[in-house]
Amino acid sequence: MVIILCLFQPPKSTDVDRILVVEIVVKVKIVRITIVFLSVNDSYMKAILILTDFSENAFRAAEYVCALAGPLRVDRVVLYHVYQTVIVGTDMPATLDGNQIYTDSMQQLRLIRDRLKPMLGSQVRIDLIAEDAHLSDRINPFCREQAIDIVVMGISGKSAIEKLLLGSTTTSIQRTSEFPVLMVPGDAGVGKPLGSIMFSADLHGDLPTETANQLLELLGAFNADLHVAHVESDEEEKLSDQKRGLLSNLRSKLAGYNPNFHFVQGEDIPDRILALSHEFHASMIVTIHRQHGFFSSLFRQRISKKLIYDSPIPLLSLPDLS
Repeated sequence: MVIILCLFQPPKSTDVDRILVVEIVVKVKIVRITIVFLSVNDSYMKAILILTDFSENAFRAAEYVCALAGPLRVDRVVLYHVYQTVIVGTDMPATLDGNQIYTDSMQQLRLIRDRLKPMLGSQVRIDLIAEDAHLSDRINPFCREQAIDIVVMGISGKSAIEKLLLGSTTTSIQRTSEFPVLMVPGDAGVGKPLGSIMFSADLHGDLPTETANQLLELLGAFNADLHVAHVESDEEEKLSDQKRGLLSNLRSKLAGYNPNFHFVQGEDIPDRILALSHEFHASMIVTIHRQHGFFSSLFRQRISKKLIYDSPIPLLSLPDLS
């Protein structure tokens, strides 16, 4: 007996899925081959890391992603809190009682776990971890150790002081993370289906395979409509041959989801992306954070920051590690 393992990315149409299965069954009957049919969508985002500082905004983010646990096929949630026992920035650094802070932190995490359990059900394991660390330095090693698929964090209010604090927390995690980061505003709707996704892209590099797979898994999980906001600078009125090729590659990778492309130019790019998101009733904005090149410029960082500050819907940042 011959066993064939078939890995595939199922198309958006369920009718096509059924036709494929029927054809395989026919082949099995004729040539006596046993086929094990596996979909790459069996993975999805199984392990979610929820960062919490015990604020209501952090809990709102936890609620939001837990409501998506079913479609994402989540089987493990890690509630994670970091604290620091050494307070620097003064002439005499202060050392706090680490044991007491740890005990209090774990008690708070248990309370959050109890509030989230009814949303997740008994099939999802919830782990609680608190440790003395600096979050920006710890996030990537922690995610690798815990086999995390996506990081989730809440976004605080929009006042000047909150934006200043946000710049030293949320945006630093978004810039340094080697893993997808989902940033959820405090007024995001919990339990609403993801009917439409706005993907902010550029043509200053090909879409890496791993990043494309993360986007496709998200689209496959929710069967969402896809809109692509292609960001272009003013001086580039006409696409070069290289960019035409990159655009063709992007269309090919996203072809299974019939993307609608929108070209965005000008100084107010974040506002234009947000306007498109509103026009097409997007439930989430997806961006790519490039460690080098175009998106690492100050201009791109400004766009990313403004989207984080002003977006009324969750923002998912996918890392480009190419």
